[in-house]
Amino acid sequence: MRQFLVYGGVVLLIIPFQVVVIHRFAIGSIVPDAILLTVCLVGLWRGESEAVVLGLVLGFLQDFLSGATVWINLMTKPLIGLAVGMLGRTSIFPTPWMIPMLITGVSLVSGLLVLVLLQASSSEMDVVQALLGTVLPQALYDGVLGVIVLLAALRLFPSVHRRVWNP
Repeated sequence: MRQFLVYGGVVLLIIPFQVVVIHRFAIGSIVPDAILLTVCLVGLWRGESEAVVLGLVLGFLQDFLSGATVWINLMTKPLIGLAVGMLGRTSIFPTPWMIPMLITGVSLVSGLLVLVLLQASSSEMDVVQALLGTVLPQALYDGVLGVIVLLAALRLFPSVHRRVWNP
């Protein structure tokens, strides 16, 4: 029951946080993706099954509330949760300094997947401009946000650090 309440609170808070707070930190049209970061961290810290379910719910809400027509986030967020969750439980568990690089890589792959899906539905898109002007800066910005959130989480919740990196 407690876990359901925690994830319910995350779902209810992360969408308004993304829309109201994170958009204030936009650099041009590049906005960090707090939902992607949340799904990544849940995948690393709690496992792939919880990250997939959270990714489904958050991806659906993100697409539904933004009016997206292709339902891209509904497809990508659970896949991100699955991939990161599987990486999190392997014997090569990422160290704290690798997590921002992992988030940057996941964001880059997610952006490329979105770019491919959008290119399939609109042939008039300049792929190189979208890649260099949006996808790559978005991935780097998500990595920076990952560093900030990770440092804050480790400082605020030292038990997370001990539990995650000292199994």
